[in-house]
Amino acid sequence: MPGTTERDLIVGVIQLANLLTRRLAPIFEKSKITPQQWAVLSVLGESEAPMSLAGLARKLLVSKQNMTGMVSRLEQLGLAERGEDPNDLRSSRVQLTRRGRAMVDKLRPAYGEWLGTLGKDVSERDMQSLTRTVDRLIAELEES
Repeated sequence: MPGTTERDLIVGVIQLANLLTRRLAPIFEKSKITPQQWAVLSVLGESEAPMSLAGLARKLLVSKQNMTGMVSRLEQLGLAERGEDPNDLRSSRVQLTRRGRAMVDKLRPAYGEWLGTLGKDVSERDMQSLTRTVDRLIAELEES
């Protein structure tokens, strides 16, 4: 990349992630969840069936241990529940509770509205290009 180094890219991505998290927090504050918990709830909300902890961790690119802690906190809040996996008794499956589903349905419009304002000063073409680039970098890093 002309004029930048890999370290510049990494610092910029970390700064962007921190800013996104900080700006998203007010949307979820009243519901007493974090942006990271929203990510888990959102993925569970999109799933047709309960998900394994490992599958959920892969989808969100976090460790299984990290996912176990996040799901435990969501269970304490009454938003998610674990059940046995009929195909693997050593594993469990996670799904939203009724309360969790209601929260996702309630917060999704506010999140979508916020997302619609993100990058309002960036052209749609640039946002699409950035999204494709991020997707390619994620895929490359997952392969290595």
